Amino acid sequence: MLCARHRSGKAATTAFAAGVPRGQRLPAIAQTGALWRWPLTYLEWCRARHGSRFTLTVTSFPKLVFLSDPAEVKATLSAPADALHPGEGGGRIAPIVGAGSFMLKDGEEHLRGRRAVLPALRQRTIQRQADRAIGSVRRAVGGWPRDVPVAMHPLLRCLTLEVILHRIFARQELGWEERLPALRDRVLAMLTVTESLVLPVPILRHGPGGLVWERFLGRRSDADRLIYALIEERRRGGSADRAEDAFGGASMPGEEDALGMLLAARNHDGAPMGAVQLRDNVMSLILAGHETTASQLAWAFQLLAHNPRVQERLIAEIDSGAGDEYLTATIQEVLRHRPVFLFAIPRAVKRPIEIGGRAYAPPAHLLACIYLLHHDPRVYPEPDVFRPERFLEGQPHPEAWLPWGGGRKRCPGSHLAMLEMKTVLRTALESVTVSPAARRMERPRWRSVIVTPHAGSRVVLHRRVRA
Repeated sequence: MLCARHRSGKAATTAFAAGVPRGQRLPAIAQTGALWRWPLTYLEWCRARHGSRFTLTVTSFPKLVFLSDPAEVKATLSAPADALHPGEGGGRIAPIVGAGSFMLKDGEEHLRGRRAVLPALRQRTIQRQADRAIGSVRRAVGGWPRDVPVAMHPLLRCLTLEVILHRIFARQELGWEERLPALRDRVLAMLTVTESLVLPVPILRHGPGGLVWERFLGRRSDADRLIYALIEERRRGGSADRAEDAFGGASMPGEEDALGMLLAARNHDGAPMGAVQLRDNVMSLILAGHETTASQLAWAFQLLAHNPRVQERLIAEIDSGAGDEYLTATIQEVLRHRPVFLFAIPRAVKRPIEIGGRAYAPPAHLLACIYLLHHDPRVYPEPDVFRPERFLEGQPHPEAWLPWGGGRKRCPGSHLAMLEMKTVLRTALESVTVSPAARRMERPRWRSVIVTPHAGSRVVLHRRVRA
């Protein structure tokens, strides 16, 4: 574990150099294929061959410089936006979230969008609604199949999407209960595009990939129609009206959902957000609020199934009712061992900048590699071993712990994600044990900008009697 005294001396001892670091000499199409098919293996191989910083050439991207030294990662994430611009690096999800999304903005525009939704995602608000989330989780877990192999990822996506939709549209609108399943299903259908290369590689949207792209555009329009209708109804009703929320409980005084906060927000000119901007920010919350959590939970079920010792200790803690110390450590180890974001949002170099004794210039992009940082043996001994106890022995230094990204683009929904992961794992293990459906852990597969278990995290759930 990296203690507070640890600092890498590499930045101080490396001679000043210009240009991007060494990388593979393979053609861009070969490097793209390797990163797509074997992301973890390929990144580890590149580090073993070239060190903690290396360059990859990937189709439809400028030069990508991967950094995994803690000091260089910190410098990258804390660099000013006029030098390293993170908005451009996340542009591959623009077709989903829209160009007006605060996720793709930088500077004051990004901060204004974050400020508008943060109160709905802060820890105090999330904890007040924990009981409501637990109810949704218990209903879902009760319906999961027993004693047969089941792919957990699709089930978890439905569950986490329902939770974030309630958080965005917590105030009950006319007929909302009937439209919630429709919006959920349309969003899930739209996001099947994240399984295809047509999203990150625009050139593939022509030819055979055109059918996939046209299907995505049609499904996006279907989801948008429902979102625009809900926005318009809320505007006509007025943001001050109070009604029972979508969980069936009365809204608390002064409490508002994310949509209400976005409606109350103002742009730099004092004007409220337009319909398109509201839609883009709502879709951003939908995407960030369910895809990452569902994928992280899918890895959790894989890891617990293949590590029965950890599962047994976790069940013992749950049955004893003695707190959630080991549950928290287990989730932290899942986030370390299998982060769904392999790297933070790429930072586009806008003007020359020096990091770690090397000068970078446009049009390179710098990537803080979360996966390699979390698997650095100098920081985490035996990094390939799934061992939650390491987080009971001491907490990691912030420079070596980036499950939620870092800098100005750090995930605003981390409290909601932790609540969901704790609730799902605790509720599931109260009634089932998890065993593997295959001899080996599933390999990673890309879904848009995150990685998930390639077969959907297939496990077997066995009913148990709680001691």
